[in-house]
Amino acid sequence: MTAPLASSVAARPLSPTSSLNAADAVGQPAAKRQRTSKHNDEDYAAETKATTTKTPRKRTSQQLPYDTGMHLAPMVRIGTLPVRLIALEYGAELVWGPEIVDKAIIGAERKVDPRTGVVSFLKNGRSIFDCHPLEKSRLIFQLGSASPELAVQAMKVIQHDVAGVGLNCGCPKSFSLSGGMGAALLKEPEKLCSILTALVQATDLPVDAKIRLLPLPPAKGNTSSSASPSAAAAASLATPVATPPPPPPTDPAQPQPQPQRTPSAILEPTVPPTLTVDAAVTSDTETAAAGAGPSSSAKGEEEEEEPTLTLVARIFDTGIANLTVHCRTQEMRSREPALHERMRGITEMGRQRGVPVVCNGDAVGGGKDAGWGNFDQVCEKTGVSSVMIARAAEANPSCFSRSGLADPISEVIPKLLRVAMVTQNHYNNTKYILNAMSLVDSPTPPTRETNREYKQKMNKAKSYADMAEVFGIDRDEVRALSEEEPDGMARLEALLPRWKQRRDEILLLSRLENDDTF
Repeated sequence: MTAPLASSVAARPLSPTSSLNAADAVGQPAAKRQRTSKHNDEDYAAETKATTTKTPRKRTSQQLPYDTGMHLAPMVRIGTLPVRLIALEYGAELVWGPEIVDKAIIGAERKVDPRTGVVSFLKNGRSIFDCHPLEKSRLIFQLGSASPELAVQAMKVIQHDVAGVGLNCGCPKSFSLSGGMGAALLKEPEKLCSILTALVQATDLPVDAKIRLLPLPPAKGNTSSSASPSAAAAASLATPVATPPPPPPTDPAQPQPQPQRTPSAILEPTVPPTLTVDAAVTSDTETAAAGAGPSSSAKGEEEEEEPTLTLVARIFDTGIANLTVHCRTQEMRSREPALHERMRGITEMGRQRGVPVVCNGDAVGGGKDAGWGNFDQVCEKTGVSSVMIARAAEANPSCFSRSGLADPISEVIPKLLRVAMVTQNHYNNTKYILNAMSLVDSPTPPTRETNREYKQKMNKAKSYADMAEVFGIDRDEVRALSEEEPDGMARLEALLPRWKQRRDEILLLSRLENDDTF
């Protein structure tokens, strides 16, 4: 009974992870593919150098609500078409696609599936990037690049299918750093700004950048994670450490206490943490953090010494439409608390320059009206009016809803499965997305035993029909979702009623303001 689905999915030669980095997309090491002509890059940078200083912000063909609400962060393998559409359905303002390396998308062939409406950019028979007209008005294509020339070429491939383009200047992964992309650009501000300037001048689409905080200088003896490793090491060497007294001799005849074992997140997994944030706990935590941090009298001095401000000022001068700041340094990992206290100066500079600033890092959605989450707390602490959400959206994409989390088992996953089947997303990618979700982030979390049973069944599912059966979707519906239909857009809109209504309002407003359509 699953033959129609299998044949329809196989008809599209998609990669199991249809929006992976370029190393997966074209079968070459990322470092090798990033070797570009140094002469050409330097010439192109020289041509744009004169314009990287205070490039006037031109009016783009469409204004995007960067400074409003909650946005879906770019996430490799997770932020593919089904998750982006589900995020929009639950209230996300803007959705960023996964980072795509410039050389991966350059030369890709654009094909439209007349049945589903899905637009695919194919190279060597594999999909590099998939998108859909239903998301176009709120979709940002995130680009990984170390070359102004290649960035512009890549942008021109997809510019008619997205609402904006962003440059990744913060990814700390080796595949980005080895090619001089991502966080590597933070150490080469001239190149970073030349890429942004080239993009701004080459398109009417709004251009944004996503960066990380720069390490604090060691002048104040900072040894926290926000300082550079070398600075922390130097500070630790300069601090005298008391030598503990030697332990008393032990009697071999007596039983010795066993050392305590530290739980391992890899070898000894525990129940996934819930996204629910208690308002009282959050308030107490923030108060304690504020007490442990610098006093309010020293706040002005700290903001003046924020090392990221100099870079931010140069980025603003390129004419970008938005800046997203991940409130961690390159050396920090997601388990370390985001440095929200360092955002104020950047937010204020953006306000003075007329450039929206979005906060990324430890935002889980919700808000006061929803009765859960920390959207309002993050905004109050950082001065921003919008946040970008990654891990919480990966766990449960209904985190964008102002009315509270939806149950993953009975609502979110079945909805995501139906969208994935209609858009013919590769099953391996869909299974990866579902396995990354948390079943306990729910208004009615399952018991430990129930959670384990669902996870075991999900891991064993080998097809859409198998996975759908786990979540109560019968095989007749699976077959119907895979059947030929002349208007795939109508079928998809029926699965996303809230986003359809909101999109219709967006398009109407756009026609009234610009006398055109997306």
